[in-house]
Amino acid sequence: MVQGTASYYVNSTVPSSVIDVLDVYVRETTGGTTTDVPLTRMSRAEYALMATKSQTGKPNQFWLDKQAAPLMYIWPVPDKSSTYTVFADALTRMDDAGSGANTVDLPFEFYPSLASGLAYYISMKRAPERMPMLKAVYDEEFLRAMSQNEERAPYSVAPDLRSYNTA
Repeated sequence: MVQGTASYYVNSTVPSSVIDVLDVYVRETTGGTTTDVPLTRMSRAEYALMATKSQTGKPNQFWLDKQAAPLMYIWPVPDKSSTYTVFADALTRMDDAGSGANTVDLPFEFYPSLASGLAYYISMKRAPERMPMLKAVYDEEFLRAMSQNEERAPYSVAPDLRSYNTA
């Protein structure tokens, strides 16, 4: 990160391929020790209503401006250049397959879904009588692929009851 710079393109090589940002964290390296600190996402309104956008410090929040080339606004603005590096896990648009010799930018478990989806959309123009059957196959294949692509890590939520007085 650059000291005093508040906005960054999410992906400087192909920024228009970024759809959304999933997770953002700042890596700080000081004296040989590396620490990763997650940034909290804020809304457009929260960022717009912020009175001190130029305040400097250790970054802890971000807002993603989803324009053609998405910009990520970091707050507070980095107060040091040499110790902060921002990392973002981005959701990107699939590449166009281009010519028939290219490989589709798609996980292999989605190939049947892609084929059945194309058949369904072609049937809208060429064979409307087959649409219900092709839609059912498409939905089934898509759900199957999505179920193979789910997060498998355990997740639990528990309330913090330490602040309640039991007296």
